[in-house]
Amino acid sequence: MASLFVPVLIALLLAAAALHLMRSRNLAAWLLVVFPATLCAGIMRDLSKGAANLGQGAFEDDQKQLVYCFFFLAVSLTAALRPKWPSLFWIAWLLDASVCGILVYLAFFWKVFS
Repeated sequence: MASLFVPVLIALLLAAAALHLMRSRNLAAWLLVVFPATLCAGIMRDLSKGAANLGQGAFEDDQKQLVYCFFFLAVSLTAALRPKWPSLFWIAWLLDASVCGILVYLAFFWKVFS
């Protein structure tokens, strides 16, 4: 599943950067909101299964990750609501790109290097 999700995320990031450079800042900023919103929804869906289904360790890890994802979502929403602040867009974009880099490593290279 991750090997399908990561290329879509990369395309989304490149499209957001291209739209921002072409002066369509509002649309570009709202494209950045899609990724953290999807992450938060996925973690919430995972947490809804409960600790009995997931296991206590995985449940607690998901709870910790949810805090970071909400922060990530808050930064992206702030950038979308303030499209005239290009520095805020690029901060949100760099956060998206760093998480995308982590996902690329986990999806494609985790088994190779471990």
